[in-house]
Amino acid sequence: MTEKSAFQETYMRAAGAVAFVAIVDAKGDERIGSAFHIGKGIFVTARHVIEGATINEIATTKSAHLSEEAGGKTAPPRRLEIVDGPYFGPDGLDVAVFRVDLGDTPLPAISVSQHTDVSLGENDLVLSDILVIGYPPIPFTTIPSQVVTLGQINAVVRVRHSPVLHFIASAMARGGFSGGAALDQSGTALALVTESLGQGDMPVETGYMSLLSIEPALDLAAEKFGFSTHGGYPGRYSDTLFAAKFSNPSSDSLSSFIYDASLYVYDDDHDLFVEINCADEPLLAEAVASYHAITPVKRVDVDDGSVLYIPEENPPAKLLLEAGEAVAALFERSGYKRMASERSQWQLKPKY
Repeated sequence: MTEKSAFQETYMRAAGAVAFVAIVDAKGDERIGSAFHIGKGIFVTARHVIEGATINEIATTKSAHLSEEAGGKTAPPRRLEIVDGPYFGPDGLDVAVFRVDLGDTPLPAISVSQHTDVSLGENDLVLSDILVIGYPPIPFTTIPSQVVTLGQINAVVRVRHSPVLHFIASAMARGGFSGGAALDQSGTALALVTESLGQGDMPVETGYMSLLSIEPALDLAAEKFGFSTHGGYPGRYSDTLFAAKFSNPSSDSLSSFIYDASLYVYDDDHDLFVEINCADEPLLAEAVASYHAITPVKRVDVDDGSVLYIPEENPPAKLLLEAGEAVAALFERSGYKRMASERSQWQLKPKY
């Protein structure tokens, strides 16, 4: 099977899970955006598509190809109604989630990537092929029409107005793609379309297509709906209880992926360890002491030269997280900037 035909198969599976969102904005202008279904009636979109707007209609326009588990049939396009939400991410995160009533007819779901900002390296995903699906308006068409395009991730960047990684895509940015899905060849959502990065009054189509990493959408869906990528617990499946990476602005680094301090707490219900790193030795000692003050740890020197800290007892996840946040706060008080962080959902919340 050629790469093109593989992406065609991916598109056929995903097309019925992507909907248009027709809105009237605060100025009274009619606009359109996109949203995609990740399971159990939960949709992801860009915050700016629906915030402060009146939603006139949400609907799919492509036949839904259902899995064998869902009957293996083809379901026609349908109109959808929000029954819970929308909910928005924190300021600076252009993401929103809502839930619709699916009734008795299943809808295909797009799987979401479990990557996080903490786990991505500076060259990860660069030159990865992607499929972008959404609803940019096509002049003279009589109804909203789904548009799909192939592209590549050309850069992984940090932008001033958001705390989460963005991917720069080779596909042309167009209004209406916002909230749409960016999928890898397997059909997994790596990101959602959020904006065109340009300057001043540049037309949207002349800017860079910017994709927001899917991480905050997954976390928001887990928080509001108990959404899970792996079963009964909310969030992604990960043995990382808490992790954070920091940079020291005074170091004048030429890369936003060079970190001057980091914290990692591993807990898989069997093994448990903490790793704290910092280029500033006195600050490192203070960080270890801060963690130890909340839940005592003992130092273990590993053969490869690294150092781990093992909790002396078996503290609960909540206490381990509290200690981790105390160390993170110490780094930030010392002038370090938090560049990426990750925390568990399933270890901190009861089973849904």
